[in-house]
Amino acid sequence: MRAAIVFPVLAALVVAACGTSSQTHAPKTDSPGSLVSQRAMGNLDSTLTAAMSSATYIRYRSTSPAGKPIEVSGAVFLPIGEPPPGGWPVIAFGHGTSGVVSACAPTNSPTLFGSAPTVAQLLAGHRAVVMTNYQGLDGPGDAPYLDTPSSGYDVLDSIRAARSTGLPLSPDAVLVGASQGGRAAESAAETVKSYAPELKFRGVVLLSPALELQLVDTVRTGALKAPDQYLIIPYVVAAVRYSTPGYRYDQILHGDLLTAAPHLEAHCAGNLTPADLALGVTATPAEARFVDDAAARPFIDLQSRTNLPQSATPLPTYIVRGDADKLVDTAWSTAAIAKMCTLGTPVHDLTIPGGHDAPATVTAQWLSWIDDLFADKPFPSTCPR
Repeated sequence: MRAAIVFPVLAALVVAACGTSSQTHAPKTDSPGSLVSQRAMGNLDSTLTAAMSSATYIRYRSTSPAGKPIEVSGAVFLPIGEPPPGGWPVIAFGHGTSGVVSACAPTNSPTLFGSAPTVAQLLAGHRAVVMTNYQGLDGPGDAPYLDTPSSGYDVLDSIRAARSTGLPLSPDAVLVGASQGGRAAESAAETVKSYAPELKFRGVVLLSPALELQLVDTVRTGALKAPDQYLIIPYVVAAVRYSTPGYRYDQILHGDLLTAAPHLEAHCAGNLTPADLALGVTATPAEARFVDDAAARPFIDLQSRTNLPQSATPLPTYIVRGDADKLVDTAWSTAAIAKMCTLGTPVHDLTIPGGHDAPATVTAQWLSWIDDLFADKPFPSTCPR
C-alpha cells in the first residue's frame, strides 16, 4: 500500500505533547549550530515508531532575522538497524506549515502535525532524519513565518547540532522540504556556502515548495483560491506582524474572516474545524482586500525580502508539484522555477495532475530521487538549454 506524504496545513490532526526522558545539557555557547541540550522523545505516533530506532529532541543555537543568536529546537530520528561504517546518511527535512504559535512545533505532536508519514518514508530508506521546528515554534520569541534566511539557517544549524549529539551520523546529506519546508530547504541550499561552508549536501528534493508568493497581486485582483488561500491569510498576517508589529487584521480581512482571524492564527495547522473550513469555502474577495496602499506595503516588503530564488546554487534540485495547487499557486511556482533555471541552478521540475498534496501520488518517484542523489547518478535537468 502506498504511504502518502501529508501536508500539515490541510491535515486533520490532534495535538498532544510528546513524552520526554532525562535531558542532557551541552556547554553554553552562542555559535550557530551549537547544541544546547538533548533528550529522548516518546509518545510518538505508531507510523513513526514502526520506522525508527530512536528519536532525540534537540535544542540548539541559530540566527534570527535580525542576525542575533536565538535558541531553536528540533529532532533527530534514526532508522532501524545497524548504521553503516561512518554513520547514517542524513536527510535534512523542512516540514510544512504547522502553525505560527509556540505550541505548533511538530515535536509537540505525536504525528509531528502531519509530518510523521513523510519522516517514516525517509527513515525507510535507511537514513537519519534531522528536522527543525523553526524559530518561534517551541519558543523563544515569535515565529518569523515564511522568513527565508532564518528558516534556512534553522535547517543548516539543526544538522550542525545533530552532529554534536554523539549519534552515528555521516557527513553525507540531502535537503528535503515540503511546502513551507521547501522554502526553508531551498534557502538552506542558497546560503550554505556562506553560512555553513563545512556542510556538504548531495542535492535537494522539494515537494510542492512555497518558493514564491504573489499574494499582493492575487488579493488586489480578487483571485484568492478558496478555501486554502483565504485560510492561510491570518498566518501571513502574523508573518507581516513580525517585522511590522502594529499591523492589524482589519487592514486586509473583513466580515467573517476578520472575526475568525485571531482564532485561525492561534490554531495549529490540521486543527481546523468544519466551521473553519466552511469559512474558507464561502469566503469572497470582499473579505480579503487591502484597505489602502499602505496596508499592502508590508506584504510587498515580505515578498520582496523572502521570495526565492535569491541566488543560484550548484546543488541538483528535484521538484515535484501539482498542476492545480490552490495553496501555493502553480503559476507562482512556475515563475520561481524559471528564475532558478535562469540563474543557473540545475533543476528537474515534474508537474503532475493534482493540488498541493500531489506529491503523495508519486511517492516512489521522489524517494528514488533521494537515492539517486546519494548515489551520485547523472542529474536530468529540465531547464531550457
